[in-house]
Amino acid sequence: MEITRKYWKSLDELNNTAHFEKSKNEEFPREMSTEDFLSDDDTSNSSSNRRDFLKFLGFSVAAATVAACEAPVIKAIPYVNKPENVTPGMPTWYASTYYDGATYASILVKTREGRPIHIKGNKDFGFTKGNTTPQIIASVLGLYDSQRLQNPSIKGVKKTWDKIDSEFENSLSKSKSVSLVTGTIISPTINEQIARLSNRVTAAGKEFNHIQYDACSYSGIRAANLDNFGRGFIPDYDFSKAKTIVSFGADFLATWILPTQFQHQYGISRNPNGEWMSKHFQFESILSITGSNADYRGMIKPSEELSVLNYIWAKLNKSTSSSKFSSQAKKVADEAVQSLRKSTSESLLVSGSNDKNIQLMVNKINHKLGAYGKTILVGSENEIKLHNGSDSDINKFVDNVIKGKGSDMIIFQGANPVYNHKDGKLLSKALSSNKHTFCISSHMDETASVCNFSCAESNPLESWQDHNSKGNHFSLSQPTIRPLYNTASFLENLLVWNQTNKRPKNNNSQIAYNAIQNYWSKKYVNWNMFIHNSCIDIEPDSLEVEIAISYKDVAIKKSTPSKGTEVILYQKTGIGNGSQANNPWLQELPDPISKVTWDNYFTMNPSQMEKEGYATTYDQENGLHLATLTCGKQKITLPVYPLPGQTPGTVGVALGYGRGENGEPIGKAAYQTKEYGGHKTNEKGNPEPIGKNAFRIVNTDEANNIFNTSGTLKKEEGNKYPIAATQIHHTVMGRHSIVRESTLSNYKKEITGQSYNPDHTLQKLDEHGHHVEKPVSEFDLWDAHPVENIGHRWAMTIDLNSCFGCGSCLIACQSENNVPVVGKDEVRRGREMHWMRIDRYFSSDQEASIGTRKDKDTFEFGKAEIASENPKVVHMPMMCQQCNHAPCETVCPVAATTHSNEGLNQMTYNRCIGTRYCANNCPYKVRRFNWFNYPSYKKFTEVNPAQDDIGRMVLNPDVTVRTRGVMEKCSFCVQEIQAAKLVAKKAGRALKDGDVDCACASSCPADAISFGDWNDVNSSVRKNSEDKRSYQALEEIGVKPNIWYKTKIRNEKNEVLDNLQELKHHENNSHDDNKKHNDHH
Repeated sequence: MEITRKYWKSLDELNNTAHFEKSKNEEFPREMSTEDFLSDDDTSNSSSNRRDFLKFLGFSVAAATVAACEAPVIKAIPYVNKPENVTPGMPTWYASTYYDGATYASILVKTREGRPIHIKGNKDFGFTKGNTTPQIIASVLGLYDSQRLQNPSIKGVKKTWDKIDSEFENSLSKSKSVSLVTGTIISPTINEQIARLSNRVTAAGKEFNHIQYDACSYSGIRAANLDNFGRGFIPDYDFSKAKTIVSFGADFLATWILPTQFQHQYGISRNPNGEWMSKHFQFESILSITGSNADYRGMIKPSEELSVLNYIWAKLNKSTSSSKFSSQAKKVADEAVQSLRKSTSESLLVSGSNDKNIQLMVNKINHKLGAYGKTILVGSENEIKLHNGSDSDINKFVDNVIKGKGSDMIIFQGANPVYNHKDGKLLSKALSSNKHTFCISSHMDETASVCNFSCAESNPLESWQDHNSKGNHFSLSQPTIRPLYNTASFLENLLVWNQTNKRPKNNNSQIAYNAIQNYWSKKYVNWNMFIHNSCIDIEPDSLEVEIAISYKDVAIKKSTPSKGTEVILYQKTGIGNGSQANNPWLQELPDPISKVTWDNYFTMNPSQMEKEGYATTYDQENGLHLATLTCGKQKITLPVYPLPGQTPGTVGVALGYGRGENGEPIGKAAYQTKEYGGHKTNEKGNPEPIGKNAFRIVNTDEANNIFNTSGTLKKEEGNKYPIAATQIHHTVMGRHSIVRESTLSNYKKEITGQSYNPDHTLQKLDEHGHHVEKPVSEFDLWDAHPVENIGHRWAMTIDLNSCFGCGSCLIACQSENNVPVVGKDEVRRGREMHWMRIDRYFSSDQEASIGTRKDKDTFEFGKAEIASENPKVVHMPMMCQQCNHAPCETVCPVAATTHSNEGLNQMTYNRCIGTRYCANNCPYKVRRFNWFNYPSYKKFTEVNPAQDDIGRMVLNPDVTVRTRGVMEKCSFCVQEIQAAKLVAKKAGRALKDGDVDCACASSCPADAISFGDWNDVNSSVRKNSEDKRSYQALEEIGVKPNIWYKTKIRNEKNEVLDNLQELKHHENNSHDDNKKHNDHH
């Protein structure tokens, strides 16, 4: 009997369903004209210039999947008329400025075919020197958020701008008082228009109030300076000139005032090869990024801050002090006093507190030291213009609205007090009853959702704006794309509402451009150069120069003791004040200290947690205990995270979480997701926010909001809460081949570096059968790749002394290389996809320093796993080491990972079959496997922007989007290497040092990462690799990586470490003497 076999590819084909019959006859999609493909309501009004782009263009949206192929077949629509200055396939860069109401930087925006896809710092122009933060780099993703407001609306119903303008005039005519609530405005043109609106209102006999509101306020500094100097201002701090830095809770490397300026300055002062290296003291309650980089760190409670300051003041004046605080902090304070006495005017003392009395004490000490005019620059030509918000004004406004005494008409822009004011819930109810409320916002956020009129705001990348961030420094933001939706900027709305201009019909920003250009034409500014550079410094008129201000001493009130558990409210480097809590890149960015993603939590010292019965370890299967914090009438329930360095008796909780608690559509990534996709919902059916809103427990003194309070913490019984962290081991356990440290004193007196950075050696038998030590390079089982001194050899150096763990490099890498977002559940399973990570290592009590054991004979690995109560910290970027003897290459059965003749370990994605042998064989564990098809699988719909028609426009077309079953890793941004080669070839020259840069190196605010051609003997990477501090991680295993690390140097007293390294120095000298003696015989 003959058997007839039937082969089938799907159940539909097997059963010969109607759907299969139809799809079989339409295997390829029908042809469509360009007009049909691009058709929408606005096509007839579109025009083509350098800021236009076809919404559905770009190797993204028009994907037709052929039945037999997993990867999509992409349809590309060519230009009919090529826009000016746009060459398909080549990036275009625009100089611009980033300002979100809190963070400022001069930036460069990379566009491809008219769409912005990447942001980096502008190293050539602007006082920020190319420095950015993770939030700045990730902000490009906000442009493509599908939940942005796309049209103006009235009570949630779509309306035209003409209708909004008509209702604005109607509300204005009916109102006797008008309040404008904004974030800090630093735009000269917008301030001019606000003044005109004020004049228009007051000319009609009505009241106008402009209230500037900062969710994370610095009004305490302004209030103290008003008392001491007669003017409320924020001075310009210069950390590069400070030989002694003393900080009280000021996280100036991450979030405090102007980190994009302070990072670079701090990096300059931390160079161990300079004439001097600053000595950094940090007093704080919760371990911050800045505190993790300090030479000395004192653990104090918020209530003890004024006591420590009084102690330092007394010691500087050689008098006695009755201040009471821990002995550990007192030792650090004594060291700080000694250093301050030596450096005097070359000292800088700062505080992150918003308490006016603490800031008065800080001013008093800085005046005593003579810091004003040296490390602290005062006067209008120097002051920082950011953070102008007044706590007393906003608190009075909120109180009046709640009591029914608010203005008849209220306009919000750049402010979201319903979310981030402590009385936001009461404010929400009160605003709901006001018929004349307008909100200019990019999303239907917490405040916009209770306002009658919602004015869809353009993204900053779609808008013109000018800025005055500091002194006489001015800058421009220019649009890099036309508005994607029917939106308008704040400036455009003001121009229309002031009846200065008519609203344009073609949805461009021409009227804003004209207003800014007209304003600056009066200042005799070279407009074209202003746009090209994005910034300019203008010398003040002689009449505008102020007489130097003088210091006046005032009385300082004593601090009141705190009762209960003291609570510190802080900002994370990724989420900040919560304005970008809907950004999945930032949600998945591991916190630099805890390494936790997608969550908010209480931080507590592990020793205290053990005493109170909390879990102090966690992994994929085991979570952490929940606890409820009660502060007055407010309660917050969160998991408790064990954080070494936390002051006992205190807990920390990050601001910026708990967005959209009433289901407001602020962005899909702001909410918790289920294991297999979709949002978790609460009892009201609304999506469950990530974390809880800690702004509700902000404290208030006489006039200022205080970001610490007190309450009671109660452990919740029941199931533990799952935590997603990218690192669950906390120490390096004395492994000297991974992390190396030394003190400045030992580094300065050591010539060869062998005491703290010894060469790795292995034992072998010589010709006489004796055991001798030989360099690792003499033990080789590999066939060497011919990369040394032949052609290019791409390499990298990372200075552990400069890297402070901010995470900017990680976000830049994700943006440049289309690294997918995978969500909390996958991160919890150890499946994060970041091409690089920043390992954070705490010191243990078994170590003299991180990586150096105190005593080899008594060393215990079990105890070495436990971090010290107040540990030292090292941040170590780790990515593919591009090994010349790569163990991953030898185990791949299909040669999907191979070695290039330029020293790169390269991946061939369409050859990879996903055995994962390479990941198993990688000693650095830096390879990532695509467990799912992230751009299409339903589990990742809420978190992965590549699943969104607009969101995927951020993808870099130069980098392949990887599919399921493929291994991926760091490529040293090979697309940038190839692009630089083409530029050099076109110019008819060879590549030179600096032509090539990878995303991580170009984004590093401290210049910790150096990249280039190692075969170029004059290149910076070659010189850095030959520095006496340089070493290679796990060098002893002989894989010959192309990345070098530079030993971390601390400016501290560490007698145990110094003695160990001194002993090592003598052993090396003795060994060398014996070697010479044996060679002689």
